[in-house]
Amino acid sequence: MKIKSFIIASALTVALGTGAVADDLNIGVGASITSIDPHFYNASPNNNIAMQIFDRLTERTATGKLVPGLAESWEATGDSEWTFHLRDGVMWHDGEPFTSDDVIFTLSRAGDVPNSPGGFGGFMRSVEAAAAPDAETVVITTDGPAPNLPGNLANIAIVSRHAGEGATTADYNDGVAAIGTGAFKFKSFSKGDSVVLERNPDWWGHTVDWDTATYRMLTSNGGRTAALLSGDVDIIDTPPAVDIPRLESTDGLHVRSTAGLRAIYLMPNYRPLDEIIGVSGKNGAALSENPLTNVSVRKALSTAIQREAIVERIMEGTATASAQWLPETAFSYAPSQTVKEPDLEAAKALLAEGGYPDGFALTLYVPTDRYPNAPAVAQAVAQMWTRIGVDTAVESLPWATFSGKRSEFGIHLIGLGNSTFDSSSMLVNALGTRNPETGMGASNRSNYSNTDLDKITLEALQISDDNAREAKLIEAVEFAMEDQAIIPLYQQSNAWAMRNGIDYEPRIDERTVAKDIVKK
Repeated sequence: MKIKSFIIASALTVALGTGAVADDLNIGVGASITSIDPHFYNASPNNNIAMQIFDRLTERTATGKLVPGLAESWEATGDSEWTFHLRDGVMWHDGEPFTSDDVIFTLSRAGDVPNSPGGFGGFMRSVEAAAAPDAETVVITTDGPAPNLPGNLANIAIVSRHAGEGATTADYNDGVAAIGTGAFKFKSFSKGDSVVLERNPDWWGHTVDWDTATYRMLTSNGGRTAALLSGDVDIIDTPPAVDIPRLESTDGLHVRSTAGLRAIYLMPNYRPLDEIIGVSGKNGAALSENPLTNVSVRKALSTAIQREAIVERIMEGTATASAQWLPETAFSYAPSQTVKEPDLEAAKALLAEGGYPDGFALTLYVPTDRYPNAPAVAQAVAQMWTRIGVDTAVESLPWATFSGKRSEFGIHLIGLGNSTFDSSSMLVNALGTRNPETGMGASNRSNYSNTDLDKITLEALQISDDNAREAKLIEAVEFAMEDQAIIPLYQQSNAWAMRNGIDYEPRIDERTVAKDIVKK
C-alpha cells in the first residue's frame, strides 16, 4: 500500500511540478452554466461567461473597486442625471464599431428578457430614460438622485444592437447573437458540459495569456478535485473544504482564497398553500393556511438553527455564520444583527405563538450542484427543525431544474452574491415587491412583499450622502430581519485551487474570470 501511494505521488509531481503551461486554459467550475445570454439569468455561473464575452460600462476589480470599463469616465450632471463618456475605438467581435446606440439598446433589453428566471431589472430600477447625444456619450436620466447607478451598471453586460435586435436567448446560446466587445469570443456552448472561448486579439483591455479558455462544468466535488489532480484542468473553483488541505500539500498545486460576499440563506414562500409544494400538516394532513407567512413561525425556524455548528462541522471553517446577508466589513452591514445561540424551547414557544404548537411538515429544497456542501447543510437544518416539531424532509435537485422551479417551493436554500456590494441587492432584487415596470423584485421568486420595507429601501437609494445612505440601508436590514423575511445561515468564503505556473487573484464576488488568470 505504501509503494502504491509513493507511485501516485511521484506521478503527480511529474504531472504538476513542471510548471509548463500551454496557451489553452481549462477551468473546472462547480456549477452549471445555463445560458450565454448575458441578460437571461443573474446567476454567477452565467455571469462568469458573460464577463469574458461582453464588457460593461463600469467594472469591478477582484476586491470590488469600481473602475472604468466601456465608459472611460462618468459624472453626475444633475440631481437626476448621469453622463457616461465611452471608450474610443472599441470594436465588436465581428468588426463593427461600438457606439452609444448599443448602450441605449442594452438598457432597453436587459430588464425585459422573456422567461427569465431572475433578471437584471433591479440594477436599472432608477433609470427613466437614456439618450445618446453623440456616438461617444450616453446621458441617463433617473427618477431622482441615484448615487448607486455607476456601481449597478457594473452588472449590465453591453450587447450590440446589430446582433441583438430581435435575437432570442437561443440565438445567444448558439452563438449567432453572442457578439461582444470582451476579451474572448464565443466558440461553443454545450449545456451541462462546457463553454469554449477564443481570445479576442483586438480587445481594448489588458493582455490576455490564453488563446482558448474552456469552462468545464464539473458539478461533482470529487470529480472536480480529481480533474485538477490528474491535470485534466488547470484550475477549479469551489474546491471541497475537505479536500483543501490535500490540495495545498500536493506538489505542483496551490490554493488561493478570500472572504466572500455570498450569503447562503433559506427563503420561505409567501404564496397561498395551493400555489406551493412541500408544506403540509403532519402525516399529510391539510392545513388551513401557509404557516410560513406567519412571522412567529419563521422566527421559530431561525431560532432552532445551530449556525456555528454548520460552519464548523459541515463547511469546515470555509464560511462565517451570519444573521444577515452581508459580511461585517461591507457597507450597510447592521451591527445589531448578530448570530445567537440556538434555543429549542424558545423556538417551540414561537411555533405555539404562531398557532402551530404541534408543528407541521416541510420539504426543504436544495440544489445539488450550486453551493459547496449545500445538500449536507440542508440535511442538518432538517434535523434541527424536526427537533422542534417541524417534520422536515430534504429534496435535492440539479441547479438547471431547481432554478426554474423556485417559485413553487415552500422553502428552499439559495445564495445571493450581493453584486451591489451593499445591502441593496437583496432589498431591491430578492425582497422588493415584484414590479416589472420599476425593476423591483427582479429575483423575487417567493412573493415576499412589504410596502414599508420598499419605502425605506427606495428612500435610502436616493440619498447621495454616503453616511446617511448607509444609515438608511441599515434601517432596512434591521426591518427585514425583524420580519424574518429570510433565514440567513452563513457567508461563503471563496477559494480556487490551481496548478503551479498560473495564478488568480481571488475575487470577493466568487467569479472565475478567465481573462484575469495569468501565467506566472
